[in-house]
Amino acid sequence: MKKIIALILVFSLLTAAGCSKDTDGEETERGSDTVSDTEAVSDTENSTEPENGGDITEAETEIETENTLPPETSSEYTTVPAPSADVSMEELREYMVNNSLMTLGDTSRMINVMKKAEAGEEITVGFIGGSITEGISAGDSLCYAKLTHNALCEMFPNTTVNYVNAGLSGTPSVLGVVRAERDLFGEKQPDIVFIEFAVNDGGDQQYKDCYESLVKKCLDKENAPAVVLLFTVLKNRYSCQPQMAAVGEHYGLPMISVGNALNPVFDAGLMTWEAYSDDESHPNVWGHELVKDLLMNYFEQVKEQSDALDSAPALTPIPDSPVYTVKYADMELLERDQMTVTDVQGFKEADKLIATFNNGWMYRSKTGASITFTEEFKTLFLVFNCNNSDSYADAEIYIDGELVNTLPSGKPGGWGNPEADCAYIGEECSEHTVEIKIAASENGKTYGLCGIGIGK
Repeated sequence: MKKIIALILVFSLLTAAGCSKDTDGEETERGSDTVSDTEAVSDTENSTEPENGGDITEAETEIETENTLPPETSSEYTTVPAPSADVSMEELREYMVNNSLMTLGDTSRMINVMKKAEAGEEITVGFIGGSITEGISAGDSLCYAKLTHNALCEMFPNTTVNYVNAGLSGTPSVLGVVRAERDLFGEKQPDIVFIEFAVNDGGDQQYKDCYESLVKKCLDKENAPAVVLLFTVLKNRYSCQPQMAAVGEHYGLPMISVGNALNPVFDAGLMTWEAYSDDESHPNVWGHELVKDLLMNYFEQVKEQSDALDSAPALTPIPDSPVYTVKYADMELLERDQMTVTDVQGFKEADKLIATFNNGWMYRSKTGASITFTEEFKTLFLVFNCNNSDSYADAEIYIDGELVNTLPSGKPGGWGNPEADCAYIGEECSEHTVEIKIAASENGKTYGLCGIGIGK
């Protein structure tokens, strides 16, 4: 945790000595534009786009005004009051950078990665999150993730630093834990993982469970990656930082807060939200540059520790017990060609559904449909196309012939986004026959199945 004494010293230096730093010069599951029933039904059978007929855009990932702060909004991480009104922009930026670092956490994993890089061994930095991580409003080359990768290449010039960006617009950690094996760990095994879902998740238990499970999934990788938690914030101050910080504290992880950097400055009238963002959620180019500086401040402090050591320290053991649960940590995504399908009625193969899900099934009809498959699992998630439309069907899930759950794909917060939801949790892992069934309807229904998540 960031020490109060250090914060007071930073504040004193900012207001008295004038420290400076040279700089280069929600999206949530519940928010976005929606699509009419007519637009949804008129799409082609194997659409490559979301149900609104286009790629995910910045406008589509804006949050709705109904999003409010989670019930628990307090944080034990004290922030120093913003400096006085006559502070320079350089001093203000330095204040935000220092105030963002909630805690360095346990540094053993990151120092091990840095020692590896200093020895000339290649490393990989990976990012997983929503549209902020994907780079909406800044682009692939100017998003905070790519800028951080570039800065790490400069910090470690004698090695190769690989880059994986698994940001996906409009998606929370519920989908994140299902797709992490494919999107984050599929090609490279990241040595450093940043997790950013604070403005995409909600306060329900499933979000807490899936977020901690994702953290544990990353920590458990054989190469022992260094995991860093990044907490973003919306204009209306919405953030799941408190519930996520409980996970970070439990596992001794570094935590960086955009809200801790920005909110005191806004409250003091020294800067407006519009300087950071052009909408309700996404950093603009300047904002992404700022977030990069917040992350590099963490790296610079850990590197000071690393440089003082002759060899890498022993890794700190991972706690045995969870804060919420880690029951989804072994989740794995199976798409159409990876599933053991035994029967398909009424669904058509869809090579492109939405975003990165290009290997599933689509149903648009009145007759009803079903898909039957056999897999070995304890936990089953469905990944599907979600929209705020009555024309989007409910999926009935039968396990070994018994109806166990019904999951709607038409939800108030949907806007054509991919979504994951838990369909079944068993007592133990065993082979099951699963039927996903769509009932017949007079007016016709739409259902896009992107794949399934299974945990053993």
